[in-house]
Amino acid sequence: MKFSRLLLDNLPTVDGKHEKLEVNTYDKSKNNQKTTLSLKSTIENFQSPDVELLQAIAHEVKTPLATIQTLTRLLLKRPNLNQEVIKKRLQMIDAECTSQIDRFNLIFRAAELETQQLLKEKHSYLQLTTIPLAQVFQNSIPRWQQKAAQRNHTLKVILPPKMPTVVSDPVMLDQVLGNLIENFSRNLPPGSLMQVEVMLAGSQLKLQLKSDSNMSGKSHSPFTSCTKTPFKSIGPLLMFQPETGNLSLNLKVTKNLFQAIGGKLVVRQRPTKGEIMTIFLPVK
Repeated sequence: MKFSRLLLDNLPTVDGKHEKLEVNTYDKSKNNQKTTLSLKSTIENFQSPDVELLQAIAHEVKTPLATIQTLTRLLLKRPNLNQEVIKKRLQMIDAECTSQIDRFNLIFRAAELETQQLLKEKHSYLQLTTIPLAQVFQNSIPRWQQKAAQRNHTLKVILPPKMPTVVSDPVMLDQVLGNLIENFSRNLPPGSLMQVEVMLAGSQLKLQLKSDSNMSGKSHSPFTSCTKTPFKSIGPLLMFQPETGNLSLNLKVTKNLFQAIGGKLVVRQRPTKGEIMTIFLPVK
């Protein structure tokens, strides 16, 4: 309920001049004199941002549910499968559920963060602390690589010999990084090689995200569309890609999330190598 309220609070308002439709009727009590009734236009309502948001959310929910349904029916139709196959199917179901829970939890956190910033309140749920980065990557890299493989991509991660500790919120750092990498992979052509390189840069840790299509200038960031139809902005928080049904946080909100957890996101466009995303985190 709280998540729904925050999303609705952040929806843009519909232009008043398009909200009403004038319909002529006859009033028999006044000698068939025409009167005008003001009704909401069904057409305009179906084009409103809140309907687009509902369509986007419906797609984001329907797709993983369809996958879960398929996997569940396979298990029900073949009850004599060996334990390893059953375990693998259950792990896939768990991964689908976890992915969507994390995605919508991040949208909820972003909405909460934006609301708190407007009210100049402290981010009560964030706990910045010293984090052994090696532990974060140890838990996250297999999950990132699995997500990339689902879209027929390969994810290569280059780490320094000695991993430092950083100051951030451990839960949010994992979710924000994972969301950025997943959205990046959604906008690449099949068979792409993604690269995450981690290095020290003075008193900061620098994490760069790019793909092999950077070399031909054909890479796309999570904030630009690689399809014919551009992203649509839905309120101050979200973007929606009509062709793919992809719902994601916009660049401004994503940068605010990184800033809230002690980091900084820089998106750099290079003419011959495409877009490179760089995250900076303070080293302890």
